[in-house]
Amino acid sequence: MVANYIRRLLIVFVLAFMGVVSSGRGQSRSPDGHASSQATAPQMVSEPTGAARCLTCHRSEVDGYSRSAMAHSLRHAGNEPDGTVNATNAKITMHSSATGYWQDWQSGADAINYRIDYVIGSGTHASSYLLDLAGHLFESPVTYYKSRHAYGLTPGYEGNPNPDFTRPVAEGCLFCHSGDALPIAGTTNQYQSPPFSAEAITCERCHGSAEKHLHDPRAGTIINPAKLEPAARDSVCEQCHLLGVGRVLNPERKYSDFRPGQRLEDVFTTYTYALPAGAEAGEFKVISHVEQLARSACSRNSNGQLWCGTCHDPHNKPSEPIVYYRAKCLSCHTRAFPVSHPARDTNCIGCHMPRRDAKDGGHTAFTDHRIQRRPHPQPSEPKDLDIAAWREPAADLQKRNLGIAYVDVGMERHSLPFVVDGYRMLTEVQNHFSRDTEVFASLGSALLLAKQTSEAKLAFEHSLELAPNSANAETNAASAYLQAGDLDGAVAHLERAVAIDPLHLPADGPLIDIYQQQGKLAEAEELSAKVKAAMSSSDKLAEKAASDSPRTAEAAFQNIQVLKGVPADKIIPAMRFMAASLGVECSYCHVPDHFEKDDKKPKQTAREMMRMMFAIDKNSFAGNREVTCYSCHRGSLKPEGIPAVGEEPQSKPEVSSLTASLPTADQIIDHYVQAIGGATAIEKIISRVAIGTETINEKSIGIEVLDRDPKKQVFIRHNPGGDNVTGFNGQEGWSSAPGRPIRDMRGSDLDDAEMDADLHFPLHIKQMFVELHVEYPEKVGDREAYLISGTRAGKPPVKLYFDEESGLLSRMVRYAESPVGLVPTRMDYGDYRDVDGVQVPFRTIIARPDRSSTIQMEKVQQNTPIDDARFVKPISGSGAF
Repeated sequence: MVANYIRRLLIVFVLAFMGVVSSGRGQSRSPDGHASSQATAPQMVSEPTGAARCLTCHRSEVDGYSRSAMAHSLRHAGNEPDGTVNATNAKITMHSSATGYWQDWQSGADAINYRIDYVIGSGTHASSYLLDLAGHLFESPVTYYKSRHAYGLTPGYEGNPNPDFTRPVAEGCLFCHSGDALPIAGTTNQYQSPPFSAEAITCERCHGSAEKHLHDPRAGTIINPAKLEPAARDSVCEQCHLLGVGRVLNPERKYSDFRPGQRLEDVFTTYTYALPAGAEAGEFKVISHVEQLARSACSRNSNGQLWCGTCHDPHNKPSEPIVYYRAKCLSCHTRAFPVSHPARDTNCIGCHMPRRDAKDGGHTAFTDHRIQRRPHPQPSEPKDLDIAAWREPAADLQKRNLGIAYVDVGMERHSLPFVVDGYRMLTEVQNHFSRDTEVFASLGSALLLAKQTSEAKLAFEHSLELAPNSANAETNAASAYLQAGDLDGAVAHLERAVAIDPLHLPADGPLIDIYQQQGKLAEAEELSAKVKAAMSSSDKLAEKAASDSPRTAEAAFQNIQVLKGVPADKIIPAMRFMAASLGVECSYCHVPDHFEKDDKKPKQTAREMMRMMFAIDKNSFAGNREVTCYSCHRGSLKPEGIPAVGEEPQSKPEVSSLTASLPTADQIIDHYVQAIGGATAIEKIISRVAIGTETINEKSIGIEVLDRDPKKQVFIRHNPGGDNVTGFNGQEGWSSAPGRPIRDMRGSDLDDAEMDADLHFPLHIKQMFVELHVEYPEKVGDREAYLISGTRAGKPPVKLYFDEESGLLSRMVRYAESPVGLVPTRMDYGDYRDVDGVQVPFRTIIARPDRSSTIQMEKVQQNTPIDDARFVKPISGSGAF
């Protein structure tokens, strides 16, 4: 049975180029271009989330949207229809029970029961299914088609004699089908737990940041797509309804970086088939709504006025669709109809935009948007059609993106000319994109196809250097060694790929096969068993998922009473917030070394105060956290009950007082990059070693800070009793001290460590934050500074202060989330000095509510070799570096 299972896994190996090449850019196809769910990921306390934040002012729009297909794009599986799908060598049976919705796969003597976790698709046309296996999302090979009231094979599985549950669901697919997916970097289909911070498509996908609008609720802080320039307007719809033949991400971008108001090409370029010379616009068949509409006579004659929003309103599902859409048509077609034409009260859509059968592929346009005078079937595009950008990206990206697209499409279509064209383009720009992992991955794929094994190996190895924690990059590198017949070299890379992602099937299958070729039967059997166990859905997997979820406060600490259910990593920030708000030390409420004891009355009082605070927020502020400890105490143990006199109230200037010349966030950040030394100089930094001192309460100790790209840092404090070490290796963070167990970083500490370890932080600011909002200028010391507030999905804001004159970053304020309020950390940067053409701050003053310290560097060296071992997390309990 295990042998049969491994043979099935090897099908995945064969389907990948050379059985190994794995770009990670692919998008798993599903049958419904409008996809579904109402549920959202668990949130702390009871703050409104998703569309609930818009209800107060926009109830009718939210109510209307809640009935749309997009608002039901992804949901948890429930009581789904029963059914059976038969293939040549397999049978899949669907049924619901008290334990969930199941799809049972059987092939000969092999049988596995898969519990389905999510449903993609509103059900208007079709529904596909996702299962979460050991933190990895895979797509079921069956789809429920509403028009037939029956299950069938998912597009792409037709003709497959033994369809299985091994199709990975990449970020590119979930970008269009979920509100906000949470992929793990370096993997193809591994996600955080839970995998979505918002399951269904949210208001923000079309209107931009709700956070920004709630902070400043006026028309100028929210996006109305209809008021955007045509390319940005259309991009809002095209992000999901324009699939094309491929999409290529810009360097260091991910699909979720797109924000309404941008052009898609700011994040990725979509490529479509180019019409042959002399061909009519509607001559060949396309299945994308956007492409069909663009080829229609209505669109071509509208001078850009006709767009999706002309007819479609996601806030209003028409009760009488025939009347509604007929009125849309008649708003333009006002001339007298010929006698032979049906009357004005007939169904325009039924004749001119007929519904097509759901069999054209993954993202079929169920309604024909060509708007033809006399609708007729179209032949598919010839296989030798060229491709072109739907809209061109920035000039410096055009050749890079098109080259990658040619290689990707050429590999998919088995077109050697396409691959060759792509390779030639990429060789022309590779020096400009010398640190672009995707460029070298594509070059390697092309070289491997051409049997240029040595050159392919060099390209893949360089791609891997740029993305050292990528299972895809390791697997790609293994392909070159495998083609060269170097099994040991291939095994080394595949084993690292499996170490990064144990369920990376393009590496698991080949590694098992090589183990068997080398006679390492025990290793092959062990890996086979691990993969099979992970791919077998059962109640044990559910138990594991529960055990992997964040520990609650009561599970990690003793005698928790008020903050039950709060994640354990939020407790220490909560304690810091309360101590700072009251101006006390921990010992004011707690018995030192016995924090669980209730011997001190202030601890009991603090519990009562928290209950009162939570009740006020719940009953008076709709569950939003408005009142905190600091609201009354303001750093004093006893709140003042008498108003102060003789003091002028402090207030910020009105919006109208801001000068029209205030620069944009992009301009401020670009100035910062130039002030630091410019993008080229910053990109050249691959490592940094700094030596200096840290002063706390007038006592100084020696420190050493080691940084290496990408995002690795070790901070060593040379204390008299031994070194204290804080480390971050790109994925996990920790701190160690002599005689103490290793403490893992979690929550905001981990986010902050990743930011601090980024040697190219100035270049990544725009990609790092969901929104960058210019606020009122403030002073840092006696110098004026521009202030930018950066927001990240589901995380507190980060405030960045840039000196108006020099452009350099002078202050950063970050916040740690806690159940009782945000805990700030302020870092002031100064004493900038030139090191190899880059301005480096030699002094950093770090201020927290409970303490402050000054870091003064004495010596900084860049691009010096640092041993990999310095960034390896020490063994738990050793307390040694």
